[in-house]
Amino acid sequence: MEGTFAVIGVFGMIPLIVFLGLFFRNKARAKNVELVQSMLNKDKDISPEIIRAVGFTGKRSHSDLRTGMILVAVGAAMFIFGGVIPEEEAQSVLGGLAMFPVFIGIAYLGFWFMISRKDPE
Repeated sequence: MEGTFAVIGVFGMIPLIVFLGLFFRNKARAKNVELVQSMLNKDKDISPEIIRAVGFTGKRSHSDLRTGMILVAVGAAMFIFGGVIPEEEAQSVLGGLAMFPVFIGIAYLGFWFMISRKDPE
């Protein structure tokens, strides 16, 4: 019984942390949108400086590169972690799981190489 609570507690914290992070980020973004809408309703001029100060920023030019490199590194770390565990099947299981972030990271690197590096028109 205690083991069940421990497993649920450990693996339940990950979705809880992700949910709370996304929830509060969306809540802050909704407040910013409400602020801009109230300024528009009052017929105030909104400059790009105000938009940047409120938190609406454009996409960074190298965000695909950064995301791709992080995902490939996470996949490599999972693969290496599987090799360190003395269990026989650990490397094949974690190696298979590691391929998900690796291939997604490779796709992001491909997007960066083909799309993001080009000059905006």
